[in-house]
Amino acid sequence: MKTKYILILLVGLIFCSCSKFTGSKEPLYIGDEISTDTTRNVLVAYFSRSGNTEKVATEIAEHSGGTLYRIERKVPYPEDFKDCASEAKSELNDSVFPALKDTIPDFDKYDVVFVGCPVWWHTVPMLVLSFLEKSGYDFSGKIIVPFCSYANMFPHETLFEIVKATPNSLHPAGFISEGGDTTGITQWLDDINLKLK
Repeated sequence: MKTKYILILLVGLIFCSCSKFTGSKEPLYIGDEISTDTTRNVLVAYFSRSGNTEKVATEIAEHSGGTLYRIERKVPYPEDFKDCASEAKSELNDSVFPALKDTIPDFDKYDVVFVGCPVWWHTVPMLVLSFLEKSGYDFSGKIIVPFCSYANMFPHETLFEIVKATPNSLHPAGFISEGGDTTGITQWLDDINLKLK
């Protein structure tokens, strides 16, 4: 009898380790359809630490005609990776919205705002939520397009957090980059009618 219970326990442990949740494999929102309009003003706002998200943002700006804007914290994150990760986790756990380094004086002129970031602690960094929720910018009625770079998990959840933070906006399908890969960006922009023609 004891052997039977041990066997059941071992099978359970193997099953749990093999089925570790790494995030949704499918989009978590239905992308809004938008029409092509070459007169729109486009902003590509992004936060990047390692350079992966910046690489994606630069490619998006090039093919959408967007203006690049780097989201930065007023007090920079530590250079050391472990210290940075620890500080980011504390912000997330304590719901801390870090102060932004600067503002965009002509924000209202933009019709389309791409918003991108890396996946930190399975979700969007609190700094990006500061930009979306605490900056004073009005995203209502704008087209907000999420994108992210990730290493191994939770990219769809990260895109969805950007969508949830801008509830009064339109949200075309987002873009996910594994490790800063820019393959497919031009086709994606074309599919959502935001590619320069």
